[in-house]
Amino acid sequence: MPEHVPISSADSGAVSDFLAGLSLAPRQGHKALTIWPLLRTGATPPAPPYVTLSQALASGSFAVEELREGAEVPRVLVDNRGDVAVLVLFGEEIRGALQNRIANASFLIPPHQQLDIDVSCVEGGRWSGRGSFAGTGEIMANAIRAKMAGKVSGSRKRGLRFLADQHQVWEEVDHRLDSSRIGSATRAYADYLAARRSELESAAAAFHPLPGQVGFVAAIGSDVVGIEAIGRPEAFASAFAGLVRAYVVDAIDAAAVSARADAPAPTARFDAPEPFLAALAAAPAEEGPSLGLGRDLRIEGAQVCGCALTAGDVVHLTAFPAPGGN
Repeated sequence: MPEHVPISSADSGAVSDFLAGLSLAPRQGHKALTIWPLLRTGATPPAPPYVTLSQALASGSFAVEELREGAEVPRVLVDNRGDVAVLVLFGEEIRGALQNRIANASFLIPPHQQLDIDVSCVEGGRWSGRGSFAGTGEIMANAIRAKMAGKVSGSRKRGLRFLADQHQVWEEVDHRLDSSRIGSATRAYADYLAARRSELESAAAAFHPLPGQVGFVAAIGSDVVGIEAIGRPEAFASAFAGLVRAYVVDAIDAAAVSARADAPAPTARFDAPEPFLAALAAAPAEEGPSLGLGRDLRIEGAQVCGCALTAGDVVHLTAFPAPGGN
């Protein structure tokens, strides 16, 4: 993919058509977190088959490594040796090699192809090690991904790759560690999660995927905070636990999340999933090429923002209430 790529205005048809084929199931809840499962009720449009990163790594048909011609913080090499595409989710964490990273967007890696993808470091105190990365199934906290998505969208508008603000990511990880009084020799997000493991596991046990489920809308307290959806139910089921934990951890540390001095209030508050979904369906988007298969959508409405990867169907969709000042 070239360094500079054009993006064009697109209506919200891909997202709105996808949402029109979903129905809300009864909510599931634990303490401050509530999720409303989204079930697919309509026919699934044709799309390339794919598996999740965790599934591909477990099969041995996929590898993630540092760049062979010289390691760089914002990029890693993915090698799909399998016969089916592999979905790397926005915010998905890989650990090992020279430092732990997360994906800056969702990417669909074609079969039998190598690509370098855009990532951010979530372990600011290490640049040493060897070997390949290992999958974790963990997804970066929702509130941090929401900030990353805005920075990546800005990069795309400038015709650049999927670039986040690395210093902002490090600051967010440091804030979580410091506000929770968690020691980490390498300033690793993994250590933050490890210190929260018992709380995460206890909360996550309250949530379970349903047959035909492809997503959920999440609320912390009375406020909707986001949506996650993956077009294929079997892929969503594989990613479900990690996606839920991305919201559970924000619910656990809600005070620390809201205490961020640079966290603007959203332009609109949603106290139920229906108005949030309606605003998302109506939100404008800009479309451009992705890395690998599919098209990248940047959703920027007055009330809702986010991103999606499409390939004949919505592959992955994540969106949030728009921050004030957008």
